[in-house]
Amino acid sequence: MAKLWRLIRTGIFNAYENMAIDHVLLDGCHKDTAANTIRFYRWNPSAVSIGRFQHLDDEVDVEACKKLNVDIVRRLSSGGAVYHDFEGELTYSIICRTDDTQLPTDVIETYQHLCSGLLAGLNRLGVSAKFSPGSENFCPNLYVKKRKISGNAQSRRGNTLLQHGTILRTLDLYKMFAFLKVNKQKADSNLIKTAAKSLTSLTQELGSIPSFGQIEEALIEGLSGTLPARFYEEGLTDAELQSARQIADTWYAKSDWTFRRGLEK
Repeated sequence: MAKLWRLIRTGIFNAYENMAIDHVLLDGCHKDTAANTIRFYRWNPSAVSIGRFQHLDDEVDVEACKKLNVDIVRRLSSGGAVYHDFEGELTYSIICRTDDTQLPTDVIETYQHLCSGLLAGLNRLGVSAKFSPGSENFCPNLYVKKRKISGNAQSRRGNTLLQHGTILRTLDLYKMFAFLKVNKQKADSNLIKTAAKSLTSLTQELGSIPSFGQIEEALIEGLSGTLPARFYEEGLTDAELQSARQIADTWYAKSDWTFRRGLEK
């Protein structure tokens, strides 16, 4: 039987606000003051997010980010460094209680179950993707013919789960490697050629650029059938937005959170 879920299209926020909104929604769901939620959003300015347990200096070219006005934020979730392009990516979040959604107890099976809705949505767009369970060093992802089109990461608070991830709309590898420390030869053309064989986008697969609205609608349809869920759409409450802005200022925008491994909070 389909349960009632909340659908929020928060649109465009900066990196600190985006992570703070996920934080607030996770807290609300954990405290049972908010419903299970699907959220779609974008990043402006473009940003790099790093996993909670990563060393920033190993992953990000901080000076390049400062020079080109790219935000850097540490996520609550695990996983690797990700470049979030304003025009190139739609990001989703799934926030839900695990005890009333019949989710599997195994972590990878949980990823697979939630990602099945994303796969159904991509299929509606005309893209046939598959689920990869990842490895010890890489979180699960979605791929098309061995090329990744979506990365995903999780964070848990008691019986409550946050899974968020990327859907690549377009792909600019030169821009991506300007900010990520892949290796010392990051600007080398051979690296770009290698990366082009391991990453793809909706535009590459479809031969045209889908609108953000088209992507959202396809994912909503896919997720509604696999969760299963019925969605009611609303915005953030004033209290949620106020709390998120406070947490963004006092937590996610602070250098002591961004530049250390996120073990303490």
